[in-house]
Amino acid sequence: MSDEWLIKDIRRVLEKVEGVGLGFRAQSSRLIIVIFYDLYCPGCALLEDEAGDYLLELFREGKASLYFVDYPVHRGVEKFHAAFRCIYKRDPLIFLEVLKRHYEAYLSGKLKGEEAITGASNDCINEELQRVMEAKSIAKELGAPGTPTIIIGNLVKNIGQGVFGYPGLMKFMKIIEELYIY
Repeated sequence: MSDEWLIKDIRRVLEKVEGVGLGFRAQSSRLIIVIFYDLYCPGCALLEDEAGDYLLELFREGKASLYFVDYPVHRGVEKFHAAFRCIYKRDPLIFLEVLKRHYEAYLSGKLKGEEAITGASNDCINEELQRVMEAKSIAKELGAPGTPTIIIGNLVKNIGQGVFGYPGLMKFMKIIEELYIY
């Protein structure tokens, strides 16, 4: 599979990720952005570092709905993903802040004791662990080759584009702009 591919039925993608993704739904947005992520993924960290504020701005302006879909590809990270889902359940905006801090620590080489920052109960983690595995299964079903995989789609036109890897901020913004205007 190439680094970019066409998606002909973006509404089907939305139906799949709504059940497992950590969603930030903008009112009547025509754009959807799905990020399949791993908490130990360098490309995911770079995506958050460079484009995180831009994505949040698109959501806050009502231009795009965002979905973060767990795709733990690194061994042993599943429970950590479950703990982040617990944070999302308590407060979705806090999830975004913790995710940003996590990736900042990852990029700076200062990541350690990460389980301690979540404060999630074992019951919640065990409950969310199954959803992490469901999300991973959906990622594979939708053809995500690894992390980050980003799907950007126009819900009005029912088309989208998949991108494997973080293409850099300028190219990422260009893809979003083209699909938003299209």
